[in-house]
Amino acid sequence: MDIYKLTVGEKFDHDMPAKSMSIVLINGVPMLTFNYSVTEKDIDAFLNGSSSFGLFYERGLLFFLFKIDSFLDWSDLAFTIHLACGEKVDDNLGYLPFNLVLVESTTRIIKGLRMVTVSPAFRSMLSLITQQQAKERFDTVGYYKQIGALYEAYPSASSMLRKALIIEQGGVTLPGK
Repeated sequence: MDIYKLTVGEKFDHDMPAKSMSIVLINGVPMLTFNYSVTEKDIDAFLNGSSSFGLFYERGLLFFLFKIDSFLDWSDLAFTIHLACGEKVDDNLGYLPFNLVLVESTTRIIKGLRMVTVSPAFRSMLSLITQQQAKERFDTVGYYKQIGALYEAYPSASSMLRKALIIEQGGVTLPGK
């Protein structure tokens, strides 16, 4: 299945462990995939819950922070542009769409597709951070060790939120960030 042709009700033919999340860039647009065992209530919450996003950046490590009301509490995913297969996020001063994909883990069937946006300020910050990352030397083993060390200092998404560079709800930057 072509990753650009995702359809509700069709199989998601990309390897992902059960009960996991992933983030990739496709043509500079983030795609968050949630691979869970879900109920109809979960699907409704995924499709209709208010979404929030944040960026946490420390020691050269970038984490996407995100939440979907009634579906998922604040969660985090580490991201480096070095593992993005040549992708980049351009800063064109516009809103940045995020594609959200909900996959039923037991059947691998796509149960929900959704697009949300973040503000131009969020996009600019993400673009700047990934440009900085691209200039740095990258070592895969060292990267994963650094993530482990950072999780010791910030064991939860909530702890990262307190030091997030930007936090948004529904494409609007929250005050104080």
